[in-house]
Amino acid sequence: MLTFIASAQEGGKSEIGLLLGGTVTPALDTAGHSGRLEIGSGITFQATYARKLIDANAVSVFFELPFLATPLQDVTSSNGLSPSNYASLFITPGVRLKLAPDAAFSPWFSIGGGYARFDESTLRLDGAPNTTRGTNRGAIQFGGGVDIRTPVRILFPIGLRAEVRDFYSDKPNYNGVAVSGFQHNLVFSGGFVVHF
Repeated sequence: MLTFIASAQEGGKSEIGLLLGGTVTPALDTAGHSGRLEIGSGITFQATYARKLIDANAVSVFFELPFLATPLQDVTSSNGLSPSNYASLFITPGVRLKLAPDAAFSPWFSIGGGYARFDESTLRLDGAPNTTRGTNRGAIQFGGGVDIRTPVRILFPIGLRAEVRDFYSDKPNYNGVAVSGFQHNLVFSGGFVVHF
């Protein structure tokens, strides 16, 4: 049953964030005359568990475990060897520093690192079967956002969150298309946070 409380309450030491957003990956330069790899944006689903480690008046510190999945990002390139698209998964445990945790609007910053998984498409851009699928990488995550307290409570206090994170990782397998460096996977999302 939906009830409203007179003052916002954060609840216990744990929280689960359920967010929806989009991933944007800047174009990648390729060596030689292959042009650029253009990566399309993709819808991203996120669930993040966090546990409060330090609670002070001005700042709180959380351990957090973000879990993000993007089912489809299209790839455009003049080089037909590249996969036509890929899906991605990021799991990057880290630390979140939250300012003014008892305020109505609480900005926060996050940093972490962990696992990236890319599942390349079954077909390449030239229509041939893609035989190199499933790439495991490491990733570094950093970002920030704002938590908004609300008077909404459905069994537990529920707040709102808006955030942006960058998952900086090695690349999917582009099948020998020479791409230098790592790639940014920028995720813009928003949703609900349940405190318990």
